[in-house]
Amino acid sequence: MKRALAFAAALSLFTPTYAFAQSDEIKIVNPKGIVDSLKAEEVKALVTELGARDAQIRDGENNKVVTFVDGKLPYTFGISGCEIRPGKCVSLVMLVFVETGGSSISTDMVNSRNKDSFFNTAIKVNEKVMAFGRGIIVDSGVTRKNLATNIVVYAAFVNEGIKHFSSQVVASNTLPGGTQYLSLANGTPRAVFPTPQQLNTALKAYDASLKVSRTQGRAW
Repeated sequence: MKRALAFAAALSLFTPTYAFAQSDEIKIVNPKGIVDSLKAEEVKALVTELGARDAQIRDGENNKVVTFVDGKLPYTFGISGCEIRPGKCVSLVMLVFVETGGSSISTDMVNSRNKDSFFNTAIKVNEKVMAFGRGIIVDSGVTRKNLATNIVVYAAFVNEGIKHFSSQVVASNTLPGGTQYLSLANGTPRAVFPTPQQLNTALKAYDASLKVSRTQGRAW
């Protein structure tokens, strides 16, 4: 049987529920407080206010990371942009990693998602792992409410991304219509915390992109 493997048809089996966006209004302490440098302790406190479970601070290769669970999804937030302003870290990298359960990720699958996505990016980590990522820059200051809103929007669009992949079909030359949903014989995809290597690779790539952004056009 000729089949173009698309792992994410099976993602519908674990389409998550999440707490962040369930309230009509984001209610946090000191919403107008200014954040112009990111500290792991403060990020942990904010996501906990938003309803995250099991928030923990861990050591990355260069910077601290905050891990937590929202609904059924494990999130990893990396503190980044620590070489731009002396004594400050000005960027937050938000990541959710997904193992495919045995099927391969195609570049076309990732590109098809990204062409219509403005709030987070699907990333092919390797043939069996992908991630949804988004970066926030707080240089010169944003309010706690603004930062919380960005986190809530990111969470909502991670769910949208999972739904996008769960609607994909695979090609088949043995069934009427020539398509079918991916068989679970390859295993069920699942969201996971990244390995240290996967996380460090992602954060280094993000930091490299930040450096490039400061050499293009006006420096910031």
